[in-house]
Order: sequence, then C-alpha cells, then structure tokens
Amino acid sequence: TCSVQPLSRAILKFTLTLTSMFDWHSKWCGGAQGFWLWVEDGENERVYHQEYIRLSKRSHPEVMEVELTIPAFEPLPPQYYVKLTSDQFVGVEQVLPVSFKNLMLPEKSSPYTDLLDLTPLPVTALLDAKYESLYSHKFECFNPIQTQMFHVLYHTDRSVLLGAPTGSGKTIVAELAILRLNRVYPGKKTVYIAPLKSLARERLKEWKKNLGTKLGWTVLELSGDTTHDSRSMARANVLVCTPEKWDLITRGWQEDGRQFTRDVGLLVIDEIHLLGEERGAVLEAIVSRTRYISELVKSESGEGDNFVGTRIVGLSTALANPVDLSEWMGISFEPPNRGVGMYNFRPSVRPIPMEVHIQGFPGRHYCPRMATMNKPCYAAIREHSPGKPVIIFVASRRQTRLTALDLISYAAGDENPSLFLIGQGDVDMDLICETIGDGALKHTLQFGIGLHHAGLSGSDRDVVEKLFLDGEIQVLVATSTLAWGVNLPAHLVIVKGTEFFDGKTSRYVDYPVTDVLQMMGRAGRPQFDNLGVACVLVQEGKKNFYRKFLYDPFPVESKIQGRICEILNAEIATGTVQSFAQAAAFLKWSYFYRRLLKNPSYYGCEPGLGEEKKREEVIEEFILAMVKETVEKLKGTNCLSLVDAGDSSQSSSFMGKDEDRIGIVPTALGKAASKYYLHHKTPFEMREGARGLRDELSAAKKTGGEEEAAVAEVIRVVSYCTEMDELPVRHNEENLNEDLSLSLRWGVTGEMDFLDPHCKCWLLIQAWLDDTQELPISDYINDTRSVVDQLGRLFAAMLTVSCGDGEALKDGMVDVAAAIITASSCVRRRCYPPRDCVFQQISGIVGKGDFEDREARCARFMDKGGWGSLRELREKSLGRSDDQFLKKLKSAGGFKAGLILEGLSRIPFVEVKATKPPGKEVVNVELKIRGGRGGRGKDNHNDGLTILVGSKSSRALLGSKNVGLGGGNRGGVETKEVAVALVGVEGRGVENLICRVVVDGWVGVDIEVDVEW
Repeated sequence: TCSVQPLSRAILKFTLTLTSMFDWHSKWCGGAQGFWLWVEDGENERVYHQEYIRLSKRSHPEVMEVELTIPAFEPLPPQYYVKLTSDQFVGVEQVLPVSFKNLMLPEKSSPYTDLLDLTPLPVTALLDAKYESLYSHKFECFNPIQTQMFHVLYHTDRSVLLGAPTGSGKTIVAELAILRLNRVYPGKKTVYIAPLKSLARERLKEWKKNLGTKLGWTVLELSGDTTHDSRSMARANVLVCTPEKWDLITRGWQEDGRQFTRDVGLLVIDEIHLLGEERGAVLEAIVSRTRYISELVKSESGEGDNFVGTRIVGLSTALANPVDLSEWMGISFEPPNRGVGMYNFRPSVRPIPMEVHIQGFPGRHYCPRMATMNKPCYAAIREHSPGKPVIIFVASRRQTRLTALDLISYAAGDENPSLFLIGQGDVDMDLICETIGDGALKHTLQFGIGLHHAGLSGSDRDVVEKLFLDGEIQVLVATSTLAWGVNLPAHLVIVKGTEFFDGKTSRYVDYPVTDVLQMMGRAGRPQFDNLGVACVLVQEGKKNFYRKFLYDPFPVESKIQGRICEILNAEIATGTVQSFAQAAAFLKWSYFYRRLLKNPSYYGCEPGLGEEKKREEVIEEFILAMVKETVEKLKGTNCLSLVDAGDSSQSSSFMGKDEDRIGIVPTALGKAASKYYLHHKTPFEMREGARGLRDELSAAKKTGGEEEAAVAEVIRVVSYCTEMDELPVRHNEENLNEDLSLSLRWGVTGEMDFLDPHCKCWLLIQAWLDDTQELPISDYINDTRSVVDQLGRLFAAMLTVSCGDGEALKDGMVDVAAAIITASSCVRRRCYPPRDCVFQQISGIVGKGDFEDREARCARFMDKGGWGSLRELREKSLGRSDDQFLKKLKSAGGFKAGLILEGLSRIPFVEVKATKPPGKEVVNVELKIRGGRGGRGKDNHNDGLTILVGSKSSRALLGSKNVGLGGGNRGGVETKEVAVALVGVEGRGVENLICRVVVDGWVGVDIEVDVEW
C-alpha cells in the first residue's frame, strides 16, 4: 500500500508499506530476498525513483515501511505507478497505481524578509552599563540581523519568530529579549527550550558565566539528568530546559508548588523548526499550553487589553511557511500589526558567506560507500583548508574511528604523518594522551585528529574540545549531535554521508535536510574567516535532490498525530479537557489545525470526499473523527472513562449532540501516564504485570526464593513495557545479546527474541546489576545509561498504577509493592536481591578489583560473623567502633574493617512501633531512625521510607505513606510519628494487620511488625 503526503508543491512523500504474503523457505529464499522498487509516471514515461530493497528472513513476516521523496510537476498527472519486481523469481511483480484525484497541494508563498541596509547599532543602545558589559569585549556593534530586529526585541513585548542561517547570532537575539524582560518585568522568569541536552548544557555553561556572574542572575538547567525543587525553580531568573522536561512540569501547572509556571514572561524555543521532526509534538504541546495558561491568567487578572502575556521567541533556520508558525505563536497579521515580529531571512544572509560542494558517490551498500569517501575527505582538507580547522560529520561512533584512521594513513602515505598537528608546540601531546581513557582517541590525537561522540567520557570530550578550539589539532571527526550541541566552528565542514542507521526500523534513513544544514552551518569562523566551505558527500542518486532542495526548505508540518494520545491524555488528566467539545477546541489551538487547513492531504484529510460539502465541514468532521478515535484508544488502555454529563455546558455546534452529553474523566492509569510522562499503553501493561507478579509470588513462596523471583519479575515487566520500544538493536547485535545472556544471572526466560529491544533491555539491566559484567561493545554502555536513566521514573509509575483504582486491596499487594521498591533499590545500588549480594552495597568486604567469586566471599563473611541479614549486621554495628568489633569484622573476612563500619553508618536503621486507635481507620506509626544517607559510589539522593500497612493473612495493602529522612544524621536518633489512613478494613479484623517499612535505596534492611491495638 502507499500513502501520499505533499511536502511542497514540488515534492511528494510516498510512504510504502510492504507486506510479505508468502511463506519463507530457506531452501528457496535463502537468508534474504532482493526486490527492485521504482516509481514512474506512465503518462510522461519518466522514472522518478529506483531503489534496491532487501527483505530478510529474520524480519519475516514483519511489515516493512519505505519512505520516498518524489518530485511533482504541475499540472499533476492522474496517477503515478509504484512497481516492485523480484530480482530472483521470474513473474513475481506487483504494480500499484497511486491516484492523485483528491490530492491538494499546499499554497504558494513568498516567505522571505529582506535584510535592510542599516547602520550597525552599537552595544551602547542597550542603555545599561551592566548589559553592555556582556558584549563590549566581543564586538562593538550588533550584526545586521540583530540591528534590524533590535527595536522589536528590546523595546516591545511582541512575540518574535526568527528564521536565519546557522551562525547569524540567534543566541544574542534571544538574550536581547531576556534582558528586556528583566529590565521591564523583574519578577518574571525566562524559560529557554533546547532540543538536546548537550545544547542545554552548553547554553547553561555560557549563561552562568555571563548572566550569572556578571548580572547576578540564577540560571538553572532542567533536563533528565537534573532535579530541582519547586522553590529553587521559583527563585530562578532563567530556566534552561529540554522540551520533555518543561512539558512534564507544565502538565501540573495547576498544582500547588507549580505556581511559578504562571510567572513565565518569556518562552524562548531554539531550533523551533524541529516542530516538523519526530519530537516536534512535544514543542507543539508546550506552546499551545503556554498560550492557554497565558489566556487564563489574563482572564483572571481582569486587566483586559493591558495584560502582558507570555512572550514567545522562536529561533529557526529559514522557513518555507513562517506565516503559519507566526500566527500559531500569537503574532498578529491584522492591521495595524501586519506581521510585526516575523523575520524570515534568506539562507544567503549569513555573516560569513559559505561555498558549498556536493559530491555523489556510487555504491548500493553503506559501509563500502563510506570507505570510498575517505580519500575525497583527505583531498578536500588539503585543497580547501590547509592549516585551518576542519570538522567531519559522520553517522556513527564506528565511522568516527574508521574515518580518522584512514586520514592518518593518507597523511603517512604523503610522508607527513604529523600533517594535522597544527599547534605551535606549546602542548605536550604525549602527556595529554596519557590522560585519555578511550583507546582510539588516544591513538588519533597523536596525529592531530580528535574524535567526538556520546561514547566518550565527559573528561575526554572536554580535552578534545579544548585542543580543537586552541588550534592544537586540525581535524575533528564527530557524530551529527555535535552540530546541535557544542559551538565549535571550523573553516571547512565535511558531511560524510547523509544517512544513518535507524535501530527502530533496522535500515539506513536520510537525515532531515535541517540537520544537514545545521552541520554545514558550522563552516565559517566569525572574526577569523571571510569564507566558510562545506562539502556534502552523498549517494549518487541523491546528488540532484540536495543540489535543488538544500536551500529550498520544505514547509514545517505538525507531528502531533503520532503523539495525540499522550498529548490529549495529559490535558484530560489535568482537567483542561473534560468533554469532546473541549478536546476539539484544544486541537484548534494547535499548529496541527493551522496546517490542516493549508495542507489537508498531508494529514490524511481528503476534502474532495464529499463534493457537496464545504472544505471547512470536511475538516471539522476529520477533527471529530480524530478526537473519537483518540478517546477510544485511551479508553481501551483504561486511561479514561466516559460518563453521562447530562445537559453539558460545553455544548458546541462543532460537536454533535450525542458527544456533548458525554463527559471525559481521567482514571488512575491516565493520571499516572501524564504524571510520569509515559506512553498511554504503559500504565495498563504495568498493572497487568503487577497482577501477574502476585501469581509469581504465590508460586515462589512454595519453593523459596520469592524475593529474587519478585524483583526479577518487576524488572522483566518494566523491560517489556512500551517505553522501551525504541531502544536500538543494531546490525548483528542479536548475536551479542545471545552471548551476553549466557553470562548473566537470570539470562533469558521463555522464548525471548534477541532482536527484540525489550529483550536487550532485560539483558542490559541484568548487566547493570552485576557491575563486574563487561559489555560487548561501547555502544552498550550508552544504551545501558539511557535505560537506567528511565528506571526510577518507571518503577515509581509501576508502584502508583499497581495500587490505584482499588488494586491495592487485592491479596498479596503488600509484597508486590515491596518488590517494586526493592527492584528500584537494587538498580540504584547495582546489586541482586538475595542476602549474599546485599553485602555488595558496602565497601570493604571485597577488595577493589577483587571480583573473583565475590558472592562466595560475601557468604563466608556472613556465616563467619554469624549475621543472618544486612539488617542484623547493621543493628550490631550501632554505636560500635571499638577494637573488638573491628577485629570481628576483620576475622570474618572483611577486606577493610574500618571501611565496612563507615559504610554501615550510612545505612538507615529503623525501629518501628505501630498501633491502631479504637474506632479510627488509621494506624499510628512511631519510627526511630539511626544512620545517615548515601552509600557506595556517587549518591546525591536523600533516603526515604515507604510505610505499607496490610492484612497479615491475605497481604492486601490497606494503606501506605512515604516519609522523607533528614540528611546526614549518622550518629543521633531521629524520631517521627506518622499517621497512615486505612481503606477497606471492614471484615478483615483489626487484630490481623501488619506494618512493613521499606527503606528506599537500600536492600535488605526492611522491617515488618504486627500492628498493636
């Protein structure tokens, strides 16, 4: 099948779905089958695209998707033909006519802003000595783009959209708006949205130095790697965020502690053209919600037209449809404004002109084609940038290494191996190389070539960046993420290949044109070069495409359809959307709705379906159908429920009368999906997994080992949830996964598929728990990091959904909740749950690097000391530092007794007394806590306790409460009294209650007592 989406009036996007309708017999089909695919215009006898594709046995019979970019000519012919022909079997061919009958091409537009010939504005125009000090040491005057925009940015509160090439000084444009906000509205705060964590860190580093040190402002970063409490965020002047983090924060904007979201006076979105990429739906939700909050605050303030709402500043490359983006951001095109605030400059206005060379290379297979590009890379360096810095962008970490080694060999072939060492000899490169941890980088640096990718440690990356900036090395071979992150301009940029391997689809796909432009934008160093040079090396068949469309951008289209369930669920969970009418109204706030009106065919809406209907009516029906479909999907995963709303006050002519009488109510699963930023299917999968875990616990108790079985099942459930669908499984990694599984404690269970990303996730978590396990390749280190970073959020979500909507009252839920908390603690401490492995949480039992048979060492230590559990050992250590106890630790086999005692003092020891007052549905818990926080390795988290009150016989969970602990109180005793409310006690008997206290972050120190009454 084939779906057609018009990208512009000259380009169509074909999405082909290939389904194998045959049985695979290895005798006849082998390991793979090849097919020739081409797209032709039968009327004009032209072939617009041809491609060789392979169907592999390992992916059979999965559906394969192929995306093609096909030229279109006006007037459009009635149809194109897609042909697929086997290159092995005669007569195996299919022809698919693709009709253009109802296809609507987007409107023509002339979107560019002329750059005016203005006298450059001096920095003294800021009229503030502190502000001037930010720039006076860099330049005396603003550049032409900044000069033209200065008045709107610094003297008005209008929203602004800037489309301009990379290197145009867009960061300073954002800073002018920030300075305006602080000067006129000092109580307001700025939120800066960066598309990548690397870019957020770079901006944080720069602004802490400038805005923080020179102006005394507070600048905070909010990303997946950082956490701040609401008070810190409320005090901050500037928040630097990733899109997902700010989306999560603003989802709870009505909650106590999130009131600071109403104080946002400026929202700066960098690279806003990424709205058209996969993550663009998040940006769309952020802007739509920001404008909604601003309108609500306006109505509450009663200031009317005098109210100043949240200003939005969008920074982008040159755009094909800036008017749509501008209107959506709130820029008015009605008189008297007429688009004031929209600036979309041509690609040619960059301060440093750029010379672009596009070279095509034959070859069907990726790796050999990449190898043939290495010598042209070397020739380009010698021709265009002798002695000047060069960045080569490649698609993978492996390619960084292979490219660097080939460049070294070519330089050696010219009898000049130190060609790329262009420093003045002030740096001892051999001494620097001794500090490098990565072996490949250590080797290439000796020849003046640096590597830069996510697999390097932070210290290695810092060294490479400094050497390149200081001009000690000439060449930097980097993955594409460098283009968005660290600001390292060069004289020459080489884009070596425009494809990357997509682990989700297991095939090579093209970079978006915007990514290629971003890489090329690093060419040309302000204050050093009068000209930048970019060489783009592409597959031969794509040469003409890049030659034509590199500077003819496609319109930015919405991606909200791919995330509509999550976005709409978030609004339902917060109460913003309570009916079908409100859901439709919410969509009409979106960028998606504006583009749907302009380019309906792209989104699957065919206004020609009903000739008698007006276009607006067809689009309204499309929106209604989309809302209904989304609500049904959310209902199917128990994220919402539908109720009879009676005579709804939300009735609207936009909705039908039946829908107006139906109210939408969030469930516990829907609220959890919103709170923990989950895919809408994940909470349902977790709840089903928790129900299965109860059965696992029942079976394990009969055979023993229930604690390990429970933890393993929790981790398996999390590994196989939808959140892990996109973990990449690269070429040949199924073999690495199989080998890895043989050395792990739990290995694989049942019929796990080593090509499945969930199976890989399951194995990586096991390898993480056993911190002596060596991973097969460096890519697995970063994959593990990406998985582990999510686990805390996923365990918390699983605990929430497992106990919501009455699930807690089911038998065995006390043990299920405890197992989830224990699994989280195991991941945090990197240990397995049985008693032998628990001792890995304490340093000093096993010597550093002594990993051989360490479980047996821990077991001998426990047996010789006569300690039955970690809790028992912790109890014996209370107040004990005398020589006799230290000798006992040593005689039991401890490597360093003093270190063991120090480690034990970090573990909270909890004594519990629980009582139930007569006639009250509450249990009063008295806690005495000794010990501090922290443990082996880096740990910045305060420990906490989870109190679980349940039935002793059925183990049903009747009440729970989280308790925070004070930090650093290792010597004294901290006393807390906590009241835990009970639910569902009737008929269970108050004499039949237990209280279990689980220490978050530590394994093996829990305590369970009977409730007194």
